[in-house]
Amino acid sequence: VYRRASGSEEAEVWARQLAEAAPVVRLEGQPRRQRHGWTVTWSVARRWLGSYDRLDRVQVGGRHVYCRRGSSSRVLWFTAGFWHFGHIQYLGSQTAALFVADSAACPEAIGEEGVWHVGLPSRGWAPLHELRVRAGAEPPPQPRPLPSAMLPALVGLVIVLAASTGLRVWLGSSSAI
Repeated sequence: VYRRASGSEEAEVWARQLAEAAPVVRLEGQPRRQRHGWTVTWSVARRWLGSYDRLDRVQVGGRHVYCRRGSSSRVLWFTAGFWHFGHIQYLGSQTAALFVADSAACPEAIGEEGVWHVGLPSRGWAPLHELRVRAGAEPPPQPRPLPSAMLPALVGLVIVLAASTGLRVWLGSSSAI
């Protein structure tokens, strides 16, 4: 049975979400397909991708403000029913590089239906359905596996180095050089 939450229940949920807001969020996304204008759109949007740390002592619009790691000028804030990514001098205003219409208590609670828009110089706003804010920092880069085509060359290099330095190199359980 569906029951609509009362105003006090909604306020409790909102307060709990705000109190449990992630200390770090990240803006992420990848373009799904190429079409006219995507290159310009993504070249603007990708400048804002990355991890943002919550500023515990700063709130705007009753919500936390987040600052991008490695940049004291790029911030995420809420104002007037919209979450914004923009420069610090515009904090609290509706001037931003990216925005989404969503009144979530914290950015990681923005619904999947929320569509971020990117401001394009002299072109207005373009939707980017692939952008999402997630809780947590960027995962560390994963080491790429060595291509199997390089393995013989690497083994040869180890053998040459070992021979030139007089070191013994074990290949397998019983072969030695």
